Amino acid sequence: MGAPQETSRYAGPIVDVHTHPRLAGFPAIREKPHRLGDYLRAAKGLDLRYVGALVIAQRGKMSKTRQMNDRALALQSRKPPTYLPICSVHPDDGAAALEEIDRVAGRGARGLKLHPNTQQLDVADAAVREVVARASEHGLPVLFDAYSPFDADQPGKFVRLAMEVPTAKLILAHAHGPHFADLLVYTILERYDWWGRNVWVDLSATGPLLAASPFREQFVWVLRQVGADRLLFGSDYPLDEPRHAVEAVASLGFSPAEQTKIFYQNAARLFGLPRAPLPRAGRRPG
Repeated sequence: MGAPQETSRYAGPIVDVHTHPRLAGFPAIREKPHRLGDYLRAAKGLDLRYVGALVIAQRGKMSKTRQMNDRALALQSRKPPTYLPICSVHPDDGAAALEEIDRVAGRGARGLKLHPNTQQLDVADAAVREVVARASEHGLPVLFDAYSPFDADQPGKFVRLAMEVPTAKLILAHAHGPHFADLLVYTILERYDWWGRNVWVDLSATGPLLAASPFREQFVWVLRQVGADRLLFGSDYPLDEPRHAVEAVASLGFSPAEQTKIFYQNAARLFGLPRAPLPRAGRRPG
């Protein structure tokens, strides 16, 4: 096991569902510049079609939350590529948070972002369930940061949330990190007729972390049990570079057909985007 002997080349269309562009008026998350132009320069040469622009709301700052969401929504007018505004609320803001979901959904938001670590949320909290339920009423996928070194029970809490809000579309960013094997619970759930397969897995951070590691084959095996039709590509820019993230995920060893799903088709179905032709995929020496 370990690093593959060859590196796959992926040359097809890409939806990057997980980026953190620095928006005007809001602080950077890294010292390295990471405005929209910086991302596009870093992604030059990739067949980038759609980019998920994520923001993260702070508790008790609804005015700032609305301003931040408006900045994300304004990205829809920028082309190419097409930006998918993934807005945010803080569940502890109660009715105001639910009203904000209604507002951004009406203005073209394509998803909702919740971050248990940064926002100091408990996935099992009733307020989180209410936010997810309201987002699902509008058909908005909810993208969670799904790795917490502080909450060992978090994977099970996501399972319960998916069961309690079966109409939700949950995206688990980072594939539970080093605890990726916990994703196997979803293969067990598929044995039950009532399970709706309403959980997707975003490979950002963890994919590049494990691509050249001794855990690579186990990681890919677990992901295939979850289903190649439930995997999404994300770069986690600016915490990783888009080209490096693409090359790392392509090197995991997925077939060209699986790569088509991971890099484009799964996100196209989830977010209601146009379908794209099959990519040009090949092999080159690693």
